[in-house]
Amino acid sequence: MFRQYLSILYITIYDTLLISHFYCKLMNIYERCVHMNHDEHKDEDKINPKKHFPTAENDIEAEEFASNDALEEHELTQEEIEQEEFRQLVLEAQQEALAKEAFLRNNPKARKRRVPRWIVWLMALVLLFQPVAFIFDIYSLPAIDFLKTSAKLSKRDDIAKWKQSVAVVLTEDGKGTGFSVSSDGLIVTNNHVVENTKQITVSFEEQGRFAASLVAQDSVNDLAILQIKDPPDVPTLKLAESPIYVPDTKVRFIGNPLNFFGIANEGTLIGESNWAGRDVPIILLNAPVYRGNSGSPVFQNNEVIGVVFAITELDSYGKVGMFIRSNEVLELLKEVE
Repeated sequence: MFRQYLSILYITIYDTLLISHFYCKLMNIYERCVHMNHDEHKDEDKINPKKHFPTAENDIEAEEFASNDALEEHELTQEEIEQEEFRQLVLEAQQEALAKEAFLRNNPKARKRRVPRWIVWLMALVLLFQPVAFIFDIYSLPAIDFLKTSAKLSKRDDIAKWKQSVAVVLTEDGKGTGFSVSSDGLIVTNNHVVENTKQITVSFEEQGRFAASLVAQDSVNDLAILQIKDPPDVPTLKLAESPIYVPDTKVRFIGNPLNFFGIANEGTLIGESNWAGRDVPIILLNAPVYRGNSGSPVFQNNEVIGVVFAITELDSYGKVGMFIRSNEVLELLKEVE
């Protein structure tokens, strides 16, 4: 149970750090844009000094021009007076622009920001709440409930022993559940978990990961038998040969739902149901079954009475689990022997 909560905390911290890193990158890009804009103005001042500041040479020319005007002492026409006034207005506007530019150079903080800071903060908040929504979507209230149930059931000696035999079946397409049925490394799981996969890995909580190969499969009953190379020393589970499925009978099952591992849960039997043209009916289970529970063993009286393979929805129950009888598993194991 502690490991499950630790995994939730790890995912939350990871997402928060990722968002903080992204926000810092946004701020760095923003600051670089501001400094680049400032440097462009500085470069313009260095490249075009005549644009903003009159040189001494221009001053001399202006004085000579004024001296020549004074010597000629001719009377200006009305048109020339208007041109002179216009030139003075242009010079005043230029001086005002230069003064403003000098003020902004000396006071960079006074420059208007191209991207308002509140927009950056808004983007950061949106990114912050995205992983929070994702976490609540994955770890919903029902999920928290089955974590509590698993913690309670795992204190029982029989369930603690059963959990040692239950493994995670990993492929390039995802994961499911499997369980050990023989000391030589035979693992039972669902066919849809390992079908058309190139690599299969079986992982036990304490013993680690082991390569496995597909040695038998039943696509009609959605069953598969895996063979582990160099199998670990784990307990094996006993398959019931003649189980009786009585409605409202309590059963327990162990699997790897959602992003969790080794979750024990319980439910009650609903009854038989014909499914997808099978000759033998499947059994409906009123219990919290989720994606990742495929291949989970269902227990009754210290025996495995079935293998979870899917979920469906009933008007009177809502979402319910479905499992295949243990007799079908025993028939498939005969092909391996």
